[in-house]
Amino acid sequence: MEKTSPTRLNLLLLKQRVQTTEKGLGLLESKREALVKEFFKMAASAMTARENLRQGMQKAQNALTLSMAVFGRESLTSAAFASKRNLALEVSEKNIWGVRFPDLQFQTAVRSVEARGYSVTSTTPHLDETVKGFEEVIDLILKTVSVEMKLKRIGQEIKKVTRRINALKELILPPVRAYIREIKNSLEEREHEEIFRIKRFKRKWKD
Repeated sequence: MEKTSPTRLNLLLLKQRVQTTEKGLGLLESKREALVKEFFKMAASAMTARENLRQGMQKAQNALTLSMAVFGRESLTSAAFASKRNLALEVSEKNIWGVRFPDLQFQTAVRSVEARGYSVTSTTPHLDETVKGFEEVIDLILKTVSVEMKLKRIGQEIKKVTRRINALKELILPPVRAYIREIKNSLEEREHEEIFRIKRFKRKWKD
């Protein structure tokens, strides 16, 4: 840091600078603490979402295997093309402690049997269960993506805030505090010298 003259005014200004920096440091530490709590909360949600997705994929895959054995690949492919559609997604922005992250809004992909587009009379509950299973997987994927995007952004912000905290603690405050001590020592030394000069002057004056 650039040093100034060792005066009482500069000492006061440096102390005020330290107080302001420490206040900012406290706010950053509070923010990090809140973000860490939110991170662990979201991490638990992400783990649950991942597990639900894994189970959903397994269930859908089992249903697909059974339907493949009953209908054959060609019939399943035909039913899949008949039931395909576009999904509407809305992406909004949310904010937690200044952290912006995308939030997915969507309607469930699960439809009634009649809304799937294939002939109900030419299918069986096995096919319906297969289609429903993969529609549920779509929902689970979107939920998992939404949670993990939020988790990623919060994790990035925690790293960013931690770097700022470390910079204040290790790079900004130490030299300022050291210079405050240096100014104090310099002022004390001047004061002692002044007292000594006054005493010597008084002795000479008495003599």
